[in-house]
Amino acid sequence: MGLIDKYMNDKDVRRLIYVFLTSGVMKNGSMMATALGTSQGGPLSPLLSNIYLTPYDRELEKRGLKFVRYADDSNIFTKSKRSSYRVRDNAKSYLERKLQLTVNMEKTEARRAVGSTFLGFTFLTYGEKGRLGMIRPQEKKLKKLKDRIRLITKRNRGVAIEGVIRELNSVLRGWIGYFARSFIKSYLEDLMGWIRRRIRQYLWKQWKNGRNRKHRLRQLGIAEWRLSKWKLGSNSYWKMARLMNHLIENETIHVHYKLVDAVG
Repeated sequence: MGLIDKYMNDKDVRRLIYVFLTSGVMKNGSMMATALGTSQGGPLSPLLSNIYLTPYDRELEKRGLKFVRYADDSNIFTKSKRSSYRVRDNAKSYLERKLQLTVNMEKTEARRAVGSTFLGFTFLTYGEKGRLGMIRPQEKKLKKLKDRIRLITKRNRGVAIEGVIRELNSVLRGWIGYFARSFIKSYLEDLMGWIRRRIRQYLWKQWKNGRNRKHRLRQLGIAEWRLSKWKLGSNSYWKMARLMNHLIENETIHVHYKLVDAVG
């Protein structure tokens, strides 16, 4: 608040920030007072981080360092591994000594720009001078996405397929909206094939037996002569999910069940 008073003359904005800080938070359905800090995930947290870390930015600029920062996430780039350790230790000392902040050393590393991560992205290079590099989602972000999809499409959830598709669409739209500028086309092609197979598996489980499965497939417009060629009583769900792409086609999943096509 001292920095806000120093750089901002608008008393209405100052009062609004103060009200945000003291408004309390909901925890397990109960209101709790906030005596310290800002609520995580709210719009105020990155704003105050930017204000409070402005002196840190100025210090890095004064030292001639190349860096990027968003809220409390920051990367400083150096030419060598050796210099990266020195810069990291100096930055840590400044944050703890001057700004009275605690640096999470588990999330703090020293390295060159190539292969570094920032805000969920990994920075890559082609290794050619003058040619721009590319970014891709961090490996742990890719794993987190697949884990989330596995949970949504778990075949014994007992949720109607329409609800499953709504959840999937929400997750896919949010993830793609964030990572759309990265190099993900080939990954998404593989991902969508895997998701469609999990949906077929989910349907096969929900339809339960051969008689009901034939009935459901007829509703999708599958001809009788095609149904007669398949043994529809099998409960080998994952195996049948692969075989069923001849009956439950990709277009059916995207048009009839309204799954978002992340590639298209």
